[in-house]
Amino acid sequence: MKVFYRKSMLALGMMGALAACSDDNDGGSSVNETLNSEVIVDFSSNIVQTTYTDLAGRTSTLYDQVLALETDGATDNELEACRTTWKSARQAWEQSEAFLFGPVSTDNIDPRIDTWPVNFTDLDAQLNSDAEFNEAYINNLEDALKGFHPIEYLIFGEDGDKTAKELSARDIEYLKALALNLKTLTSDLQASWAGTSSGSYYVAFTTAGSGSTVYPTQLSAYEELVNAMIGICDEVANGKIAEVYEAKNPSLEESPFAKNSITDFTNNITGVQNVYLGKYTADGKGLEDLVRAYNLQLDSDLKLKITAAITSLNNVTVPFGDAITSQPVQIENAMTAINDLKTILEDQLLPFVQQHTK
Repeated sequence: MKVFYRKSMLALGMMGALAACSDDNDGGSSVNETLNSEVIVDFSSNIVQTTYTDLAGRTSTLYDQVLALETDGATDNELEACRTTWKSARQAWEQSEAFLFGPVSTDNIDPRIDTWPVNFTDLDAQLNSDAEFNEAYINNLEDALKGFHPIEYLIFGEDGDKTAKELSARDIEYLKALALNLKTLTSDLQASWAGTSSGSYYVAFTTAGSGSTVYPTQLSAYEELVNAMIGICDEVANGKIAEVYEAKNPSLEESPFAKNSITDFTNNITGVQNVYLGKYTADGKGLEDLVRAYNLQLDSDLKLKITAAITSLNNVTVPFGDAITSQPVQIENAMTAINDLKTILEDQLLPFVQQHTK
């Protein structure tokens, strides 16, 4: 069974080496260093820190709910609470995939919590083993046996209709260990961007061009950011959707047990929107503000492409595993719209930031 791993944003970052000119309203290459700094700081605090805080909080709640399945006997209501929180945690995680750089990549947190599809044979072998599911054991498992998707399988069941009485003691033992591991890794991710100490990636990113050991220039930070947006569009359209659609094989989809794949994809593009607007729960300076300062047409075009991509996914009205055969037009339209967004990010936004940052 094929196991999918996230694409490296560092590889995509190589595209930033190609300088290009932008057809801006002012026709020049003005640089507003104050605004550029504000966008970087607000992205780091309003988008990254807040999203990762939400993610860590929701996975912590999920762990507590999993513990409740064991402590007082699992009920269907308690199992449903786990499912609801799992989906809520997925929302934060999938939106964060619009900025898959920094510790989430360098510390391999992404593949350790979000590798798919689930390897049923190996997972069943774990459940049938006499292994002690402690922290060290879970850490040493291959990526496809831990993280969101084995948890998804255990709480939803293969067909999405698992009942509490179908949870075995061994299921709950494994589920507890998986949920704790997920809680720990997402807490580590939150901590990696927190605070203002020299070890915080927040500091590394917000001091781009003024002392950062990772980003020697603000341009290098902006290229990292825009290439991450490009990368997730490419992954959604040409990986998550296209590979499953072309194979007509729903077993390859990302979140099949919860029937959450289309929602995952939509949250990926919503993450791109969050980064562009500089808005998650609070509104700050975003790429939108930089673009609007020089090129109102590009700002309008970008927003139209983002909206079109999200709308195209909303037009898929059945679970993705069914839609690959029952709604092929909607699936193809979604791939086209997301690739159109990817193209404008590559061909226009990336050259724009290369022109207006240094």
